Amino acid sequence: MNRPLLIAAFSIAVAIASADTPVPTHQQTRKIGTTKATESQSLSHFCLNAAGDIVACDDGDDVVRVITMSDQLKATWKMPFAPHAIAARADGTYVVTGPATVALLSPGGKILKTAELPVGPKFSRSPGAAVIKDDIFVCSRAGTSFSVFRFNKELGDCKEIIRGLRGCCGCQDIGTDGKDLYVVENARHHVLRLDRDGNKLGEFGKRDPDSLEGYGGCCEPKNICFGSGGTIYTAESNNFRVKRWSANGKCTLVALVKSQYVGCTQVAIATNKDGSELYFLDKVGGVIHVLTGPALGK
Repeated sequence: MNRPLLIAAFSIAVAIASADTPVPTHQQTRKIGTTKATESQSLSHFCLNAAGDIVACDDGDDVVRVITMSDQLKATWKMPFAPHAIAARADGTYVVTGPATVALLSPGGKILKTAELPVGPKFSRSPGAAVIKDDIFVCSRAGTSFSVFRFNKELGDCKEIIRGLRGCCGCQDIGTDGKDLYVVENARHHVLRLDRDGNKLGEFGKRDPDSLEGYGGCCEPKNICFGSGGTIYTAESNNFRVKRWSANGKCTLVALVKSQYVGCTQVAIATNKDGSELYFLDKVGGVIHVLTGPALGK
């Protein structure tokens, strides 16, 4: 093949490959946790509160920090344990997990009540928390696997609702759309949908590193959050990829986050109400990336 024909063939191949490569809808626009007051020693998890602030767990300094979207520190709450995960409740209080521990915090960060998890060693990691109405759900390592426990709103009546979950890198996130419980079983590359008693209602996800709908690496996805209109977002650490699943199952690439490191590590994700901003925890970089793009439906 002569040189002009070779160049033409190469150009066509590039165009075809580019057409098959999805373009992310959101881009990184700023970072949270970059000032002396808001930086963390070891980010482990975060949530958004009703005011739209970041409420971030630092399991290196044993604190929870409340940080505005303009990266200003609002409050620092000292914890008697390393905080692993956090979830906000409708009444303004919080559920915070730690080593085989769960606590209720007031809106101002005061510990109202604590409970121990029946999982064995007191150092067991508890990487997930979720709230559905009056139920509190906590995921914690139990031996070589993970279990999910359900408490009532006062942290009483503890019941193990599912066991034998396979997670890696100390990660086993749980979340809720307000109705059902979702468990991100990353070592099996899928997300389970459960009722309050742990009965399986559905699942999605598969091991397939070459497709947009699939997940690669040893243990993906790592985290889940929920947007309006039944949308679901999943976050991966193997390639720092964020995907959105519509209510009818359509998958969209939202972002490819640039960081100092990608691989097997903790991440976490949250979204604002209209999906125009997402917040992605970068543990190695020590920041939360803000990803900006079009609102849902636009």
